Amino acid sequence: MTVNEKIAKIRSLMAQNHIAACIVPSADPHISEYVSNHWKTRAFVSGFSGSAGTFVITEKESGLWTDGRYYVQAAAELAPSEAVLFKAGEPGTPKVNDYLLENLPEGATVGFNGTLFTASAVKEMQKVFDKKSIKINTNVDYANDIWEDRPAETLTPVFYLEEKYSGRSAAEKLAQVRAKLKEEDAQALIVSKLDDIAWLYNVRANDVVGNPVVIAYAFVSQDKAILFTEGSRMPAQAAAVLEKNGVSVAPYQQVFQYVAGIQEKLTVICDEKELNYNLYQAAANNSALTVVNKEDPIPLMKACKNEVETANTYKAYLQDGCAEAEFYGWLFEALEKGETFTEWEVAEKLREFRSQQPDYQEDSFNAILAYKENAAMMHYGPKKDTAKTLERSHLLLNDSGGQYMVGTTDTTRTVALGEITQQERHDFTLVLQSVIAMTTAKFKEGTTGKELDILARGPLWKEGLDYRCGTGHGVGYLLNIHEGPQSFRNNVPLKEGMVITIEPGVYTEGSHGIRTENTAVVCKDISTEYGQFMRFDIFTVVPIDTACLDISMMTDSEIQWLNNYHKHVYETVAPHVSERAKKWLEKTTQPISK
Repeated sequence: MTVNEKIAKIRSLMAQNHIAACIVPSADPHISEYVSNHWKTRAFVSGFSGSAGTFVITEKESGLWTDGRYYVQAAAELAPSEAVLFKAGEPGTPKVNDYLLENLPEGATVGFNGTLFTASAVKEMQKVFDKKSIKINTNVDYANDIWEDRPAETLTPVFYLEEKYSGRSAAEKLAQVRAKLKEEDAQALIVSKLDDIAWLYNVRANDVVGNPVVIAYAFVSQDKAILFTEGSRMPAQAAAVLEKNGVSVAPYQQVFQYVAGIQEKLTVICDEKELNYNLYQAAANNSALTVVNKEDPIPLMKACKNEVETANTYKAYLQDGCAEAEFYGWLFEALEKGETFTEWEVAEKLREFRSQQPDYQEDSFNAILAYKENAAMMHYGPKKDTAKTLERSHLLLNDSGGQYMVGTTDTTRTVALGEITQQERHDFTLVLQSVIAMTTAKFKEGTTGKELDILARGPLWKEGLDYRCGTGHGVGYLLNIHEGPQSFRNNVPLKEGMVITIEPGVYTEGSHGIRTENTAVVCKDISTEYGQFMRFDIFTVVPIDTACLDISMMTDSEIQWLNNYHKHVYETVAPHVSERAKKWLEKTTQPISK
């Protein structure tokens, strides 16, 4: 079926059931950013393959709301259909709720699957819709109803992450959570976010590509810790270790029945921003439970990596740096010989080099190998049949990473394949200056990422440039490539042990895209009479292409920073790679000067 045919089928079901609008989000029941193929419903019905977006179908119109990372990509992928692109966050673009309020008649009904929205999102929706008595039906799932060959959920074997990797046992983490519950005068917590559950119980699997999580729910009280997942894929050894740590296993879907049937009087923390609406309602409708909307304590605990996790992450980035050095050594040697490749082919080759590292498990996301104007699409992904062929000119952007037993990596480098334009050179240098400005920051304990954001954007703002995305994101430990709550766009203080990327960029549609990304850990710096100061320490050990620089734009301190960084990269990586990779490293880490 074409996208328009799918829309027509859904409209037919809407008409039969008196539904005026249908909302299809990019979510699963755990409100994950990256979902299994089973839940790629929005991509199926809309034709837009990006990871973020909401598709809305009304009687006469349909539209996709997505953010600035995807404007170019979404416009191209929606072009064959009737669907309209709504640039979320741009002036003049209504929010989904406001659009429906404006366009639906009084008393209309909006339908969607209630497990795919947080409780807070549905409550906010209802507040807006009440202005026109618009009703909500949370049992509408027409997009999945028409998906005849929908993939089944993939449930892979679960393994327990030993303390030599995790640093702390599941029992220790449960004790930490229970202590926090006591502080909040609560007796229990319901958890639905997959990476939170994986961290809490030290369990990993491969249920979602790129995210080593277990499809599961969790319930924690002072005397119970339950992992709701499909038990048949749980090896006996993993089940035994969990039992030793005080964790029992129950069937996945039983969580709704279990929560609804609790008879003990309990005050239960249900974070409305994380828990799906239907599960939240199961708790709220149980008269034995007092549901309180408080922040789930696990994300902040998970974000502050312990000493073992941090030490291991340095090892992960060394392995990743070796893989990248092998890749670039191979690529430039092959190009010199006159060989040709597509973006997709070099992405496959990069995966091959990563897979040769001892602790490699899988890629942490689909690698973005984007040449020339394709790099202006921030989350472009090369496809075998349509990938651009590389030429000996302009820029190649490589944003990729790996899942290793010793950590999760994410690195972006933009390299020249030959001659580049002065504009590309100028923009590349600006981006590097932005990276250096943030990387070298020292800040007082308690400073938020949002307060630091201007450091990276400042060099670009001076020239009227900006980027339509965050400056960086948190990174998990053998977990999700995007982890909260740390970021450079909210008011969460940056704490010791938080891992965060620093990745400003310049994206010029139809011309080029440039991004330089290092991943850093927040560390303590000096302590003075004015308080504790913090800094970033960089994990990433991949050279930055000096052939792309306009050195005349750089200050002496920026040049010194880059030379010191390249000395560190060479000394760290060179002893562990092939002669070909070592020669490439030696060439690309030579000091620069004016």
